[in-house]
Amino acid sequence: MDGLLDRIFHARSVALVGLSTDPRKMTGAPLGILQQTGFSGRIYPVNPKAAVIGGLKAWPSIAALPETPDAALIMLPAAACAQALDDCAAKGIAACVIPSSGFEETEDGAVHAQALRDAAARHGMAVVGPNCEGLWSVRSRVLLTFGSAARRSVLHHAPIAILSQSGAMAGAVARHLQDSEVGCAYMVSVGNEAVLTIADYLAWMIAQDDVQAVALFIEGLRDGERLLRLIEEATRRGVRIVALKCGNSAAGMEAAASHTGKIASAYAVYHDLLSAAGAVLVDSLTDLIAAAEVLATAPLPPRRGEHGGVSVFSIPGGTRAMTADHCDAFGVPLATFTRGTVAALAAALPEFGGVENPTDLTGQVLSHPGLFDTCLGHIARDAHTEALIVQVANRGPRDVVERIGLLGDTARAAGVPVIASFLGDALPAADRAALRRVGVLCARDPAEATRFLAWLYRARDAASRAAPAPRGPATAVARPASWPQTAAWMEAARIPLPRWCVLPPGMAAAAACAGLAFPVAVKALPEDAEHKTELGLLALNVPHTAGVDAEAARLRRAMGKPEAGILVQQMAPGGVEVVLAAVRNPDFGPVLAIGLGGVAIELFKDVAWLALPTHPVAVREALARLRLATVLRGFRGKPPADVEALVEAAVRFGDAFIVTTPAAAEIEINPLIVLPAGQGVVAVDALIKD
Repeated sequence: MDGLLDRIFHARSVALVGLSTDPRKMTGAPLGILQQTGFSGRIYPVNPKAAVIGGLKAWPSIAALPETPDAALIMLPAAACAQALDDCAAKGIAACVIPSSGFEETEDGAVHAQALRDAAARHGMAVVGPNCEGLWSVRSRVLLTFGSAARRSVLHHAPIAILSQSGAMAGAVARHLQDSEVGCAYMVSVGNEAVLTIADYLAWMIAQDDVQAVALFIEGLRDGERLLRLIEEATRRGVRIVALKCGNSAAGMEAAASHTGKIASAYAVYHDLLSAAGAVLVDSLTDLIAAAEVLATAPLPPRRGEHGGVSVFSIPGGTRAMTADHCDAFGVPLATFTRGTVAALAAALPEFGGVENPTDLTGQVLSHPGLFDTCLGHIARDAHTEALIVQVANRGPRDVVERIGLLGDTARAAGVPVIASFLGDALPAADRAALRRVGVLCARDPAEATRFLAWLYRARDAASRAAPAPRGPATAVARPASWPQTAAWMEAARIPLPRWCVLPPGMAAAAACAGLAFPVAVKALPEDAEHKTELGLLALNVPHTAGVDAEAARLRRAMGKPEAGILVQQMAPGGVEVVLAAVRNPDFGPVLAIGLGGVAIELFKDVAWLALPTHPVAVREALARLRLATVLRGFRGKPPADVEALVEAAVRFGDAFIVTTPAAAEIEINPLIVLPAGQGVVAVDALIKD
């Protein structure tokens, strides 16, 4: 498919099928856009009712074209698009863009979508859309779109690709990047993804020599597993991914479904899985635009030891605490200056200055010639400086513009991200572009500067992750259908259970429980009841067999099942309660949840998600993000828990879930008791759902 995408993005000839003679119409706009933006190839309008459109000869049909164009833009009603693909294939055109609507996003459009997929499959065609705003390829000046964002005479080329499931959002990101003179390399409004998915475009983009960052706007996915693998590959190649996921609330999910014919998955799953793969997640359109600029133009912070971090050259003292607060909130480390840097700053500045990081260099650095340059050099050259914020005061825009050369030299010499931070000011686009060219980004205030650096630190952390060792194929295991089978499944996954027995109706506990040590737990079997605590179907610390008989009778009455077997288990030792749950997610396939377990799971929702199969490093990173990590380290005098045993159990549990056949929709262990360090884990309960 990459070769077909080459034909679109590097097209030297295009057919505009269904082009209107009225340039004000959406179906008439693409010709004017191609001409205005400087497409130098051949353009073939196709319209049986016109002889000339926009000064170009029009052709009555695709078959009548004098050559085979590299690509076609098909602007016909939905019902006619499949036939147009057949006509394109007959002419030898294998790459098409279809902006037309009326497919899955409408009540009656599914049949047209299927016809489109069938035609593309018959001919092995690449189809962008339908129901999209088209695409941009800036270096080749191939803009196959009707979008108003493309109506411009000057295009700025920058190593940023935009992939969006919303046409309006795709156009907005491209428009802002162009208006700010940042620029972009490619924009694709993927539409309904009837043939090509967002993953297909990403696979092509990360192989291009003019792509350093990719901005993703995601509503829902059809091949999420592949997208995760591609984000990991992009990260290994040094291409940075930033993603904005919408459709996260109940209302948002409904809107996303009506817009694209898909239903968005839960945001928590998307956030954790995309982040773990290497993407930087943002929460707003403005952040998506800003992050694309930052990740495409700034170097990643180098690692400079345990004292490394952001160094702050600050003229106003009032921003010191503010910057420190923002660094803490965004998880950005502050550098600790070396003694030499502190001494040098102290010697240069008046006594009322602040020479520790974040600094308070006072207005003296502007009043005394050369002092600005001297102090900036000391801070930038500090052995622990991984990034640099130059915080200016109320005349900051002038100070920064006057010192573009100095700031650029500093950025080049230090080899770190450099951000000029203002007090609410925004420089004109031309000045920002001049600073960007010398390696300096601009932020309106310390919060924005710190947020920019947080994205770069996240990208650095993702780039430094080691690829997991390859795994061999696992042996399939049968899906458990009863508690004894579940116990055997757990044993195969090497997750221990307390000793247990099933008390059948009519048998006395004294006989059935002869091998158990008391006290015990008496409860309904998992296949008979999911939430035993809430339903009163659990008794703990039952001291003797007579108590077991009494509790078993009570549970059978409560369930209305006199024939039910009753599960009797030895009480598990005390420890930290954790939940392990594996589910088959519609967008990503098998995924694992790990978090604070017991009854607290629904109350606190302290859960991290991982794609399966997973590996120990990923599990440890997931645990580190949770409040559970504090409990596992030992809380209020409790001993540290056996985290390594938990990590290993999570990996094995995930592996066992993947190979369970026929597939269960969900398998949950809640709680898994994590015992003190060195003592392992023990599973108290397990539930399997179809």
